[in-house]
Amino acid sequence: MVDIQKKPGTSGNGQSAEATPAIRDRRNYSPAVGLKEYWYPALRDKEVKGKPVGLKIVGEDVVFFRGKDGNVAALWNVCPHRGGSLMHGDCHFEGTVSCPYHGWTFDGDGNVLAVLPEGPESKIPGKVKARKYPTITLKGVVFVWMGDGEPVPPEEDIPPEMFDDSCAILYAMENWNVNWRLMNENGGDAHAPYVHRNAARAILQPLPQVGPFSGRGKTFAGKSTVQAVDRSQPKAFRYDWLELGWRWPKHNYRGLVSWMAKWAMKRQRRSPRFATPPEWDHGHHLPSYTRINHSIYMHTRCAVPVTEDSLRNVYLKAMRPTGKLHELYIRLQWKLWGRWSQVTNFQIQDWNAVKGQRYDTREYLSSTDNEVVLWRRLIATSARGIEHPGAEEAAMETPSEQFSRELLDELGVKGEVE
Repeated sequence: MVDIQKKPGTSGNGQSAEATPAIRDRRNYSPAVGLKEYWYPALRDKEVKGKPVGLKIVGEDVVFFRGKDGNVAALWNVCPHRGGSLMHGDCHFEGTVSCPYHGWTFDGDGNVLAVLPEGPESKIPGKVKARKYPTITLKGVVFVWMGDGEPVPPEEDIPPEMFDDSCAILYAMENWNVNWRLMNENGGDAHAPYVHRNAARAILQPLPQVGPFSGRGKTFAGKSTVQAVDRSQPKAFRYDWLELGWRWPKHNYRGLVSWMAKWAMKRQRRSPRFATPPEWDHGHHLPSYTRINHSIYMHTRCAVPVTEDSLRNVYLKAMRPTGKLHELYIRLQWKLWGRWSQVTNFQIQDWNAVKGQRYDTREYLSSTDNEVVLWRRLIATSARGIEHPGAEEAAMETPSEQFSRELLDELGVKGEVE
């Protein structure tokens, strides 16, 4: 295990200082290419037609095609013969994919059914198999098990709305050139009132203030961190820093036009909280889900690791329509406005915030970073497929965690972060 260090010749805040010894850091337990022993959303079922489709997930190349049963199957995108790329091959026969080089032809379980240039007398079939990745298709989304071990029940890793007949699911997918860890930690901290202050879906509302303490957090069942947001924090159109002579935001345009959004906000506040199992509520869930309970719907983002420098964001918006006409309305609203405002416009602001972020420097975590602290602890102690710290190390605080806890102590918050 390689410890993260301060950059030689600087302190954690970039000021000149003598080089310091390596420090223990829970970020070390998050693999740069992601956690493999999990189910991940891969692609839309309708994207797989008459040709094989290739994707990279957690650093592995996977090919998707239709199996004999009509469902989407997945194999390692490497022909066991001489390493040919199956995604560049063809699906000549129903339920199969053929390597573009020597015509080795596989079924959905990875069995070699034929070597086309060797003819029906080939001795290869029955002796060689390609690696298979288990898949399950739910509400039009194909999920794939990327682990080396036996797959766990899909219900452990896949949001419960995907199994709920009463839920309508709205989708979006985007590829970003950023590491999955940075995107996944962009969720339960204090960034939203600053990063998203001018988002189309937020600009007509008062600006929330989250700190210096944003709410309680706890881990749940070794799978998730659930955050109880402190909704008593004030909301205003502008805030005053009297000693500095500052006002933020600098302009009051949101206060002048806020009447346009009052009806929508009242409706959302009156709506009951979106019903979901406790471990899948507002917060983070392994392997890389960020969940936001908006009462009238549940917003889920899965940062699917691709390489060390890229990810695929999969967005799932779950709603419970009251009837066919209501479902038609929410799908039309998503197509005309919702997807752009919630994904394209909103999430590009997150991209601008994290695209230049470092993940290898000394940190000083704020008291509003308790969700980040819990998430990193959860990965270090509970994630499948990684080497976990011993009990003594797991119980100790890292320097950044200690800094965050001391700030909580100053606020008189004790026993709130578990």
